[in-house]
Amino acid sequence: MRREGGFRAVGVNWTGVAAALLVALVIGGAGGAAGRHYLNSKVASPPPLPGVTAVRAQPIPTVGVGTVVPPTVLPDHVLLQVPFTTQAPLNNWAQHQESCEAANLTMVYLYWSKSQDTVIDPRTADGYIRTIDGWKSQPDLNATMMGQLAEQHWGFTWRLLPNDPHVIAEQLAAGRPLLAEVRTHGLGNTHYPGYSSHYEQTGWSVPHFVLIIGYDSTGVWLNDSGISAGRGYHITYAQLTHAIADLGEHHPALDNGNTLLLIAPQVQPKIKPGML
Repeated sequence: MRREGGFRAVGVNWTGVAAALLVALVIGGAGGAAGRHYLNSKVASPPPLPGVTAVRAQPIPTVGVGTVVPPTVLPDHVLLQVPFTTQAPLNNWAQHQESCEAANLTMVYLYWSKSQDTVIDPRTADGYIRTIDGWKSQPDLNATMMGQLAEQHWGFTWRLLPNDPHVIAEQLAAGRPLLAEVRTHGLGNTHYPGYSSHYEQTGWSVPHFVLIIGYDSTGVWLNDSGISAGRGYHITYAQLTHAIADLGEHHPALDNGNTLLLIAPQVQPKIKPGML
């Protein structure tokens, strides 16, 4: 093509061009669909939280003679890789205002199922949450009801343990995350709606469960399903204790005292010949 001399007319086989275009569109469309499918199927979870420690998750020992684990030196820091979800993984918060119990049980279940996800696929999480919501007998559960739900449907064992830094360290060093029932604004997280303008007011600060996934010398790391920015944030031991006490003060029907909830599989006892 010459800029000043214009175009030179050439003979064009339009039938051939149309056929070539049709083939290109078919191949291109199929390639695009395959590419989109590939990309969608390969969407990776976010990277693990900084400081995650390699811990072998140990089921709860069977109660009985010979099951007492001798004391060991506990690490000064543990952070478990526990799959995270909000209680409204599809951002449908209006439908999941009472779903924190289900979200926490989903995280616990998938952790003990050895899920490698850092963040649970939203549709998968939503399916679990809707199923577990259907198991609940009332909108807000206490810790005992939560444990009973996991026992009834999954055969897990549950225990109420003292809210104590040493107890937290013992359990997390054994790879067992813990649940705490709290009042939302008592956690001190400014991401909660109305935190600055309606601090701990009834209707704004509400009953809630969080999952303790780590500890250090100053406090604990939480997976908090109640806010989008709830994955793996740190609060002090004093803040955790305040949030638990805050629940008991404002919602006595849900109060289990200054305790934490352990939900985990139990070691199956080894039956030797002649024992039965």
